Amino acid sequence: MFKKKKKDKGLKLEQYEEYNESSIEDYKESLTDDYDYLGDFTQDDTDTSDTQDTQDESTSIEDDYTDYNYYSDNEFDDYTDTSSHSKKTTTKKYKKIINIVFILAIIIMSLISIDVICVGRYDIGPFFAIKTTTYKDGGTKVYYGLGYKVIKYHQLQGRRDKKIGFWTMPYSVEPTTISDIDLAIGLNDNTDKVYQKYYHEFLRIETSVKKIDKVKNTLTVGYSDDGKKYTLDIVCTMAEKNSNIEELEVGKKVTIIGTVKDFKLKDNSKPNQLSISNCFAEQ
Repeated sequence: MFKKKKKDKGLKLEQYEEYNESSIEDYKESLTDDYDYLGDFTQDDTDTSDTQDTQDESTSIEDDYTDYNYYSDNEFDDYTDTSSHSKKTTTKKYKKIINIVFILAIIIMSLISIDVICVGRYDIGPFFAIKTTTYKDGGTKVYYGLGYKVIKYHQLQGRRDKKIGFWTMPYSVEPTTISDIDLAIGLNDNTDKVYQKYYHEFLRIETSVKKIDKVKNTLTVGYSDDGKKYTLDIVCTMAEKNSNIEELEVGKKVTIIGTVKDFKLKDNSKPNQLSISNCFAEQ
């Protein structure tokens, strides 16, 4: 009995082992088939995916390249426009500055010209200069303008004219001394040169009294020769209304001080005539 059972168990074990071996072989074949199928499927999908990715990347690169070119052109155009606009703006600013400077220069030159003409020719002004100093000599005043200086002399008994020049022009009240005969010969022989030399200059002249006009408050002095070639009349307008001309005597020597104002050439009826303003006379 025991042996039979053992034999049966041996048969069953052998059958079981054969079944297991057969099942394992089938399972391996099944797995191999599955792997082959999956490998083919995966390879196809991978190839397709790679191809699609390559196409997508190529399209993306082309798109990016196209966009880059597009935006580069636009950016270049924008830069060009901005640069051109900036240059135009800068040019306009420079033009405005130049115009403003030019206008200011014209205004300044006009103001200077007005003062120069008024002071130098008409003995009035200045209008566009600032007073800086007043001397205690009777009231002489100093004015400064843009590049020029004006001195309005007002001594108690001395210089009473106006002088215009550069800022370096000195204060000077000492007159240039000359005799009537030297002045007469010089104005006759070399009229332009001598007149330009003494025009608007403060002179002291030693001469003789010819005529006294109390109404006009003028004194005529000068030099006379027999042939009347060098005769010179010097007409002095006194500096003050209450001058001392009524104390003077015709024909006697006199010393006058004043500023040369004008000169007239002689004609058939009148000799050379020199006009002096702001005169003081002492006999």
